[in-house]
Amino acid sequence: MKKFSMVLLIGGVLWAENFTQIKNEITNSLSYKLAQKKVQIYEKRLKSVKAKNYGSLDLEYNAVRFFNEPEMKLNTLQPVAVAPDGVHLVYQEVKASLPMADKSHYTGEIRYSYPLFTGFGITNLIKKSELELIKQRLELKNVKRELILNAAKLYSSVYALKCNVNALNSAKKALNTAREKAEALYKEGLINKSSVDEINAKYYEVIADIKNLNSQKESLLNTLSYLLNKKIDSIDGITVEKTAFSPHFDKRPDVMAIKETLKISDTDVKLAKSKLYPQVGFVAGLKREADNFILTKNDYQNIDKSYFGIGIKYNVFNGGATKSEIETAKIAKASAALYYKDYLNKIKTDYKNDLNSYNALFFRLKAAKEEVKARESYYEYIKAKFNEGLADSSDLNDAIAKLAAAKAKRDAIKAQIFFLGVKLKYDGGENE
Repeated sequence: MKKFSMVLLIGGVLWAENFTQIKNEITNSLSYKLAQKKVQIYEKRLKSVKAKNYGSLDLEYNAVRFFNEPEMKLNTLQPVAVAPDGVHLVYQEVKASLPMADKSHYTGEIRYSYPLFTGFGITNLIKKSELELIKQRLELKNVKRELILNAAKLYSSVYALKCNVNALNSAKKALNTAREKAEALYKEGLINKSSVDEINAKYYEVIADIKNLNSQKESLLNTLSYLLNKKIDSIDGITVEKTAFSPHFDKRPDVMAIKETLKISDTDVKLAKSKLYPQVGFVAGLKREADNFILTKNDYQNIDKSYFGIGIKYNVFNGGATKSEIETAKIAKASAALYYKDYLNKIKTDYKNDLNSYNALFFRLKAAKEEVKARESYYEYIKAKFNEGLADSSDLNDAIAKLAAAKAKRDAIKAQIFFLGVKLKYDGGENE
């Protein structure tokens, strides 16, 4: 399609923009910027998941003050005398206590833990996050595609209304000329007053229609301004040329995003299966316990309590929960595959229907152009007759109205062709 230049009004801001400019500025839309933020969220999420590969290094410091001094109590039986029989001993219970620590207790530890084996859980979790990021970036592209299509729809609708207003302005000008002629004919006694009144009524009816269409056009321009997050006062024209399309549906961002969903569902199955394996972890720590703040004094225990260890965790029975998770993930994967197939069939069907409408519109456009020629010829004929006083004012009103309607119909078809041309290009993945 041809490109149109910008239109500038003297002493004003940019008043008219062509569709190429609008398409290039679509990334200024708040909807697009919101989708960009979602991509940034998934980028940070991927970094967070990848961090699990490096283990965790933690620093911990605790200070405790006991209300009472910790102590160990000892209760023993001690012989204190010989029984009267001279054989047995007499025992007495002796109670004693030993201090175990100061009231103040301080602990400091640097601990490193690392998952040695998670049943490939972390690997698959990273893979899933990578796929989700790819999908989100594709959805960002699809947001842009949908915004361009919405802008094209609004642009073509504004263009159709603009042309309709132009046609009615031409009709208004013709009616104004007819009014002047009717007044002259009435003064000469060639037509009656009702003919003059009828043309006047049609004239003001056209003015009302112009006001109504301008109001609709302004509403659509406001919507387009909202879409672009920028004030659009008016638009430029369009060009209509028949195009041969070569669709590549696999290049459409929404289709590619659904493909990534299939890969994600496959990863979900692997993640569920990772719970069938034991979890093995390694931990090591530099730890000190003392009675002072700087961890250098302990009158009761050894200060250094550093350690390392390996732990294994394996679920023996959980009521079949793991098996259910695996089966659920498999069903979700099958569901995603069916959705992809159905979605692809739908967009191909919609594309064929739009292409049929696109091709048919060129035949309608040719007929509409011929109708405009016929209406122009008929209008000139009736106008000449009216000027001679040989045609009624209703005939002239009818000729003017039908000429305006024919022009509006022609331009509305052009607007439809323009929109479908853009839609077929973007729905066919050709923009990629």
